[in-house]
Amino acid sequence: MIGKEKPKVQTLLEALFTEAIGKLANTNGGQLVWALHVQLDMDAGEALVYDERENLLEKNIIYDWVERAEKGIRLYKQAVHFLRVSLAALRTRRVFDNPMFMRPFKVLLVDDNFNEIETLIFLEGSDMHSEGRLMKNLEQDLQNFSRKIFAELE
Repeated sequence: MIGKEKPKVQTLLEALFTEAIGKLANTNGGQLVWALHVQLDMDAGEALVYDERENLLEKNIIYDWVERAEKGIRLYKQAVHFLRVSLAALRTRRVFDNPMFMRPFKVLLVDDNFNEIETLIFLEGSDMHSEGRLMKNLEQDLQNFSRKIFAELE
């Protein structure tokens, strides 16, 4: 059953994060983001994504989790594995390259009180946010500003 479940669950989780990131991009008012929080409710089959201020961004019911006869720690560990695989796939597709995500950036698995259980993905350096691109844009802005100032002085 796990083999058939994998593509479907991974697709659902990737869509969950993609939707959450889209909502965050549209509603955060240009604020920088350092982390996302994920909660799992295995009894309800829910995966929930929150921003740093603990605002719910998106949730999805994974019916394969609800319908599973086996529950408990084994299913929970499989769910965490699917979260990691989904986040790695999104990283590969450069979903986290959005300039709103700062370094270091992490996605945390949290409990109902938002206490960290574990880090699902941790991104630092240039693998997420192109620092070279940022510096190039700053350099171009500085050059444009300098040209404008010197043009006004002449």
